[in-house]
Amino acid sequence: MTLFLALLLGAVSGVSQIAVDLGQEKDAVQYSAEEFLSSVAPSAESAVYNFYLPAAEQVASGLFTQRAIKSVTIVNEGEMMVAQSRETEPTLPNLGRMTDADIILLERVLYAPENVGGNQIIGTIAVEVDRSIVAPAFVNRMLYYFIFATVKNFVLGILLIWLVYRALARHIITLAETTARWTPATKSLDIDYAPWPLQGTELDQLSDQIKSFARTATGHIEQAEASREMAEQSNTALTEKSELLSEEVQKQNARLQEANDRLKELAEIDALTGLYNRRSFDLIAQDVFAAHTASGDLAVMMIDVDSFKIYNDYYGHQEGDKCLAHVARLLDNLLNSDDVTVARYGGEEFIALVAGEAATGIDRLAEKVHGALASEAIEHQRSTVADRVTVSIGVAFADDARCTLGEVISSADEALYEAKARGRNRTVMSSKDLRERLRQDRNAALSVFRAVELEAFEPFFQPQVDARTGALVGLEALVRRRLADDRFETPAQFMQVARFHGYLADIDRIVLKKVRGFLAAAQRAKIDIPRLSLNTPHDNLLDRDYVREVTHLSGAFDTQIVLELLETAMLDEPGDLLRWQLDTLREHGIDIEIDDYGTGHTSVISLMNLKPSRIKIAKELVLPMAEDQTFDRIVASIIQMGAALSIDVMAEGVETKAMSNRLLNHGCPIQQGFFFAHPMPAKDFLAQYTPNGQVVG
Repeated sequence: MTLFLALLLGAVSGVSQIAVDLGQEKDAVQYSAEEFLSSVAPSAESAVYNFYLPAAEQVASGLFTQRAIKSVTIVNEGEMMVAQSRETEPTLPNLGRMTDADIILLERVLYAPENVGGNQIIGTIAVEVDRSIVAPAFVNRMLYYFIFATVKNFVLGILLIWLVYRALARHIITLAETTARWTPATKSLDIDYAPWPLQGTELDQLSDQIKSFARTATGHIEQAEASREMAEQSNTALTEKSELLSEEVQKQNARLQEANDRLKELAEIDALTGLYNRRSFDLIAQDVFAAHTASGDLAVMMIDVDSFKIYNDYYGHQEGDKCLAHVARLLDNLLNSDDVTVARYGGEEFIALVAGEAATGIDRLAEKVHGALASEAIEHQRSTVADRVTVSIGVAFADDARCTLGEVISSADEALYEAKARGRNRTVMSSKDLRERLRQDRNAALSVFRAVELEAFEPFFQPQVDARTGALVGLEALVRRRLADDRFETPAQFMQVARFHGYLADIDRIVLKKVRGFLAAAQRAKIDIPRLSLNTPHDNLLDRDYVREVTHLSGAFDTQIVLELLETAMLDEPGDLLRWQLDTLREHGIDIEIDDYGTGHTSVISLMNLKPSRIKIAKELVLPMAEDQTFDRIVASIIQMGAALSIDVMAEGVETKAMSNRLLNHGCPIQQGFFFAHPMPAKDFLAQYTPNGQVVG
C-alpha cells in the first residue's frame, strides 16, 4: 500500500509540475505574441494610414513567423483590410483537456503616425494565438521530469517501508502494550530500549517521558489522598467562620441601606450646579402643574447658554463647568421662590416652572435674567453673539386646560429654538402663530426626509451647446423632487429646508446614483455625451466619501465629469483639505468649473489659484444684456478675462436668438439656456437624442 501511495504521489507531483510549467509556457507564448504584435504595430499603422494593401499583407506574413499565431486581421476604420488564417501544427501530445488548443485574441488599436495627429484612431490589428503551440524542448523536459519524479518516489517508498515496518511500528506497539499494563500500584514502567535507528530520537525521549509520568502520577495520587484528609479538617473550621461572617453581613447590609438613602437624596440634585436634576424636576413639576393648570397662571421658561460649545472648546471643559455653575447660581438667586422651580435640564440648558403671580410677570423675570447675566460679564471671546456669555430664553404658558406639561415644555423649547434663530440673547414668547409656523417647518423638513428615504429626487438634464453649430457639447444635471402625483419641484421649493437640516449630502448621493444609471442608459443607446456637470456644494468637496464616489463615476464612463462650484462658496481662501480634494479630483480627470460667476466675490487671484477649466457667466448678468449696455460690457469683460487666464467661458440663461448672437460676437460660443432646451428628465433626453430614435433599455 505504501509503495502504491509513493508511486501515486510521484505521478500526482509530476502531473502538477507539468501543469504549472505548461501554464508558464503558455504565458510565455502569449507574451511573445504580444511583444511581436507591439513591434509590428508601427508598420501596420503606416500601411493602414496609407491604405497600402501589400504592406499590410507583409505585416500579416511577418506575424505568421510566430508558430502560435493562427490568424491575422487588420481593420481600417471599420472595413476589413487583411484577414488571413492558417492551421497550426500542435506540439503537445494528446493528453486530454490539459493539452487542448488554447486560443486567445490579442488586439491593438492603431493610431495615425505622430507627424499627422498621433492620437487619432485609424483602425485595429488583431491576432488569434494558440497558446498550446509551445516549444518542442518543453515537451522533452516535461517527459523527463515525469519519469524522474516517478522513479524518485518509488525509491523513497521502498525506504519508507523499511523504516516504518522494521523499526518505528514495532517499537510503538511495544511501548503501547507496556503502558496499557501500568497501574498506580506498579509505581514504575519497565520499557525496552528503542532499536538503534530510533535511539536519541523523539520516540526514544517519549519512552523516558512515559516512565517519568508514571513516577509523577504515583506521587500525585499519594498527595491527593493526604489533601483529602486535610480538607475534612478544614470544613469544620469553615463552618465556624461562616457563622461569624453571617453576623458581619447583616451589619454591612444596615450600613448599605444608610448609604442608599444618602445616594437617593443626592440623585435628586445635579452634582455640578446644585440645582434639581431633570428627573427631580419632572416629578415636582407634575404636582405643581396639576395644582395650577385650571387657574391658568402657570408658565415654563427654557434657558439655554448661547454658543456654549464654542466656549467649552475654547476655554476647556473645566472652565465650561465653572461657567455653568456660575449661571446656575445666578438663576437660583434670581428665580428661587415658592412659586418658581429651577433645574438643570441637560447640558447647558436650564428650565424654570413659574406659577402663581410670578407667571403673570414672566417677561420681566426673563429680562432680569438677561440683565443680571450682562452685569456678571462672563468673558466669551469666541461667542457669535457678544463678547460676554448670554442666554436665549423661550417661554410658554399653560393657556389651555387640556394641555399637558410635556406640551407646554415642548412649546417653550420651540420658542427657545426661535430665539436662537433670531440671533440669540433674547426672549421669545410662544404663540399660536409661532407654533403653526414651526409646525409647517417641521412638516417641510419631514417631507424632505421622507423624500430622501424614498430617493424621490431625480436629475434633470439641460443641454449645453456650441451656438455656432448647434452641436451638443455637454449636459448639466439639475436636481428635482418628485411629488406623489408625479409632479416635480425645483430646488427653490425644497433646497433651503434640505440645507438647514443637513440633507444636501444625501440628496447629492441620490443624484449621483441616478446619474450613473443615466450614463449607462445613454451608453447603451449609443448617445455621445462629451461632458456632464454636477452642482456641488462646498461641503461635499470636504467629504472624502463623496469625492470617492465622483471619481468612481468618472472612471466608469467615457463622459468627462465636471463639478460646478458656486462662486458664493468662499473660494478666495481655500483650506488645505479643499486644495487636496481638488487636486485628487483633477488627478482622476475631473474638471472644476465656477458656477454663477459674477454673483459672488471670487477674485482673479482665486481663479488663478483654483485653476478651473471653465467659468459660467451667471444668468443674472446674461439676461439684461439686451436692455442694459452696462451688463453687456461686464459680460464682454468676463469673456476677455477668461481668455487672458486661458479659462474657458460659458454663458447660461440664454433665452433668445439675439442674446445668443450677442454672446457669439463677444467670443462665447458655448451656451446654455431655454433658447436651446429646457431641463428635461432622463427618459425625455434619451428619447430625443437616441441616434435611431429607440432607447435601449
